[in-house]
Amino acid sequence: MTTPTHILQENGSSRFPLIDNLRSFEDQLRFTLTQMDGSSFWAFSLWRAPEGANLRASLPPSENYIQCAGEAVGVTVEVRSTDATGTAHQYTVGKPGTPSPGEPTETIRWDSGRRSTTVHAHEVLTLDEAAELFIAYYRDDRVPAEYTLRELSGA
Repeated sequence: MTTPTHILQENGSSRFPLIDNLRSFEDQLRFTLTQMDGSSFWAFSLWRAPEGANLRASLPPSENYIQCAGEAVGVTVEVRSTDATGTAHQYTVGKPGTPSPGEPTETIRWDSGRRSTTVHAHEVLTLDEAAELFIAYYRDDRVPAEYTLRELSGA
């Protein structure tokens, strides 16, 4: 087993270190994300732990992360980062290509339908697409450049 470097969070509350005792880190991310059902498991986040953190002692939050919410038919993925001045920016991630024009029209639901958000059609991702984004973020702390980012207000 390799020393964990990242923290996971499910449904906005349960935190645990990303470990590789059963599967590689990448396979564990892929497996976990494909279990989202919109009711018992509807939100997932990942962030890098601070350098040298003892993840057996505490699981600190971070200002920078990737997260998704939704159900098996589609999820929304967001990434949050701070710039050089310390200002936070949060973005909805869209598929590579041309962003959808106009206002968002696609509704993503989670938490047994109690919560929802509206996104553009190219921002509705499959669980497999979300897994690939989480794996890329795990490796590089960013979303691959070919994806579109739409900044959200009030990050």
